[in-house]
Amino acid sequence: MQQKKELSILIPTYNDVCTDSVNTLMQQAESIGDLRFEIIVADDASTDENVVEANRAIDRMTNCRYIRRENNVGRAAIRNFLAQEARYEWLLFVDSGMGIVRSDFIFNYLQAEGNPIYGGYVVEGDAENLRGNLRFRYEKANEPNHTLEQRLKQPEQDFHTSNFLVSRSLFLQHPLDERFRRYGYEDVLWGKRLKEDGIAISHIDNPVAFDRFETNEAFLHKTEESLSTLHLFSEELKGYSRLLTMARRLKTLHLSDAVLYIYKMYKQKWLQNLLSNEPSLTLFKFYKLGRFLEIGRSTSNSDTY
Repeated sequence: MQQKKELSILIPTYNDVCTDSVNTLMQQAESIGDLRFEIIVADDASTDENVVEANRAIDRMTNCRYIRRENNVGRAAIRNFLAQEARYEWLLFVDSGMGIVRSDFIFNYLQAEGNPIYGGYVVEGDAENLRGNLRFRYEKANEPNHTLEQRLKQPEQDFHTSNFLVSRSLFLQHPLDERFRRYGYEDVLWGKRLKEDGIAISHIDNPVAFDRFETNEAFLHKTEESLSTLHLFSEELKGYSRLLTMARRLKTLHLSDAVLYIYKMYKQKWLQNLLSNEPSLTLFKFYKLGRFLEIGRSTSNSDTY
């Protein structure tokens, strides 16, 4: 397969300064002599004016453009918007919060075969300094499950929109589902829909890095959003979430009420731990399961999952 000659690098952002990543990607693209490229950053109505002002520097970089949206449209719609804005046939989506760790990151995608292609991620950071950070602990513990070897076992399920290449024509024909406005699972459903349409996701070892981690409180808020999203789309995501599978199993065994009772009894103690400097991943798993059951119970008269 010949090396791709045109590339639109697309970065969705929200309240995040991404000038360093844009500069790194720009330099890599410029070093590939015959590559026609652009970098477009779409700001999904950031509320931090200092962040917005810092990101305006992107407009002064070579072949780069910064677009600030007036209204927040959500994770799926902002990526669909970026694809529509793109000029070139190949689209490289990179989340603004991810670090560029390989000097040949763009080159690897230009050489790779497949459509779409997912490159994966690694987790970086000082383990000692981050030992009290729940997000770091969670991502580090799960990192072995996201190696190329592991991803190839379930290529449609182990996919994330934080780092992937896709042709513009394919993406416009198969956009992300814009019902997904809050955090989580828009990428999971996209992978499922592609599989149903006979489109295989290719995987390569070309990661970006988790190297910035929100506070425990902020991560729990994201987790809350993702659990609400999972419940809302539980029927469509059946078979694509281990948590959803576990909740269904508990329901089948008539154990949901017992687990929910335990969760409510210990919820505050678990939260106290998860917000502490020694958060337990075991308690985090129990908390997520219990909270998911609680959401299901509070939003309907019967469990819909």
